[in-house]
Amino acid sequence: MILTPIRRYGAMILMLLTLVFSSEVLAKTHTSTTNHKSHITKTSSKQVSSKEEYSRNSAKSSSLPDLRKYPSGTPRKKAFLRTVMPYITSQNAAITEERNWLISKQYQGQWSPAERARLQDIARRYKVKWSGNTRKIPWNTLLERVDIIPTSMVATMAAAESGWGTSKLARNNNNLFGMKCMKGRCPNAPGKVKGYSQFSSVQESVSAYVTNLNTHPAYASFRKSRAQLRKADQEITATAMIHKLKGYSTKGQSYNNYLFAMYQDNQRLIAAHM
Repeated sequence: MILTPIRRYGAMILMLLTLVFSSEVLAKTHTSTTNHKSHITKTSSKQVSSKEEYSRNSAKSSSLPDLRKYPSGTPRKKAFLRTVMPYITSQNAAITEERNWLISKQYQGQWSPAERARLQDIARRYKVKWSGNTRKIPWNTLLERVDIIPTSMVATMAAAESGWGTSKLARNNNNLFGMKCMKGRCPNAPGKVKGYSQFSSVQESVSAYVTNLNTHPAYASFRKSRAQLRKADQEITATAMIHKLKGYSTKGQSYNNYLFAMYQDNQRLIAAHM
């Protein structure tokens, strides 16, 4: 008889402990679930931000946008680099692919019709004379020309020549590099700057500039300097190549000094957009 109340009290205590423990487990489970949902929301938010950033960084418009709407200084520079950098990196990637293909074929004995046709196309675009004889391929000239222009150097020159994309020539002609057209070959389209090359897109302007440095006789010393760096197994950088560019401006060495100083001032900003 004495044990019955004790058993009852024990059962009641056990029930209370069970309820308390269950409440704690439920509370922890709810907190854990809430935190998991919060983590998912944050992840989703980051994914949206990444898409927005990609949208901003990709140059959707073929023509140069009006960058004067951005405040001068860093905001405008960033907008300019977001616009032009995809085209510069894409151009150099295409050149690298062709250069690697040439290197892989340099000691090849047999050439298929497709390979021969591709080689002829590369020689034509880079203005390299070749008879078509696969035993007499001008490899040195080809590899001297089919090579990249340092991305940072292209970006710096585009910024310098176009005033970070705000010059009339850049806005009206999509001409980022101050490239003139040959006499008798300048179209007089309304609203365009006369005497200078006109491009349908930023991509076309970048391609023309890179092709110009890689093919024009005036920049032969630039290409030879680049080839020497390759031979010495050294990296092709803006620091190494800016002072090697001769004849681009009538200002001579002072122009190269200006370009190099501009590159140094904006090096981190340019690197952040590569």
